[in-house]
Amino acid sequence: MSSTDLYSLNLAVSMQPADAAQEAPTRLIQRQIDRGFVGLRFMPALEREFHGYLRQSSRLSRASLIFLAVAGVLSSALIDSSWLGLPFELVGTTRLIQFTVMMPMALICTLLCLRHPSSRSMEVGILLLFAVMVAGLLGQRVVDSQQGFDLPLELIGATAVAMFCLSRVRFWVQLPLLLAIAVVTVLVELSLVHLGESGYYDMFATGILFIVALLAGYSSEYTIRWTWLNATLLRYLSRLDRLTGLLNRHALESALASAHAHALRERKGYAVAMIDIDAFGAYNDHYGHQYGDAALQQVADALSDHARRPLDACGRYGGEEFVLLWMDCGAEQSRALAESVREVVERERIAHAESPAAPWVTVSVGLCHVDADRTDAPIESVLREADRALYAAKSEGRNRVVYTRYRSGVADENDETLPLAWPRKTHSGTR
Repeated sequence: MSSTDLYSLNLAVSMQPADAAQEAPTRLIQRQIDRGFVGLRFMPALEREFHGYLRQSSRLSRASLIFLAVAGVLSSALIDSSWLGLPFELVGTTRLIQFTVMMPMALICTLLCLRHPSSRSMEVGILLLFAVMVAGLLGQRVVDSQQGFDLPLELIGATAVAMFCLSRVRFWVQLPLLLAIAVVTVLVELSLVHLGESGYYDMFATGILFIVALLAGYSSEYTIRWTWLNATLLRYLSRLDRLTGLLNRHALESALASAHAHALRERKGYAVAMIDIDAFGAYNDHYGHQYGDAALQQVADALSDHARRPLDACGRYGGEEFVLLWMDCGAEQSRALAESVREVVERERIAHAESPAAPWVTVSVGLCHVDADRTDAPIESVLREADRALYAAKSEGRNRVVYTRYRSGVADENDETLPLAWPRKTHSGTR
């Protein structure tokens, strides 16, 4: 996942439909939103993509956390003796802890942030930074208490708050470390630190800060997950049909135009298939629109498996009509693919009691193949020929493929002015 594509799922590469074995991105995301995620966990396909998003989007936040760690160590070295009253005999030991334990880990994280900001090793480095900073503070507190100097225990709590708010490491990954640090802190305080009059109060205040860190970490990740889900859904809704998960009309037009430009530039043949579900109006009337939507989804899932290559396209043209484009495809290969489309839908065996073609849902396919030396033909004209072939398939009895080859090679007189959404016959009497 690139840094400029944070709201795309790899299960729908290049905005194409998901594999037949996978759920369409729009339906998958909507199902996750409906299900909720109070446990801060998505379904596996979404969870993997969210991890990638979290790593990519956390650069500034983690850089801020590392800056705070470095600035904290350096500022402490400058003011602990002059402003905080650190005894002179403790300065050497304190500097040793600060610059041989804490600062090296902060510098390692700085290098990771510069060289591998989105890697898993960066997450490990951030967790180690948290542990090392707390270990350094605890070490200073133990040593300082021997000389009667009370290093504020609340610094450990503040470190936990900064970690949970800025690290962008998943909550359930950070939680065990925080609990372990809390237990170690209590044991060190009770066994190695000479507690003064305010010792138990300091432990209580630090405990409150730990709880604040937990609540902040949970709510922060929940908000990030909610924002990512909705932003990703909106991105796909702008490109994909929400019901079927295929390219919507606008995105389909763009994909067809891009494919045609590539075919013209590279002089490669291609084929366009117009696909229509037979007697779908009767299906809706008999079974109801809810079952009609489910049937559209099943047909779309069957079709999506036939557009796997980068420049192939599969989209919902409107209603029960779909379009498939196969790039760099020979005439016989395109006919075989079109027949495979018809067969795969028929094999779904979706019951259709009102169909005049079969007892289950079938499709009619109009196929237009464009030879490599005819790619100067406007895509609108090719689609028009495919639509005419589809009308012929309907007229000849449905559940069949009618093939045509684009031969004119030049646009008709009015083709240049025709938009992609040209006026079309509805053929309502035959479809």
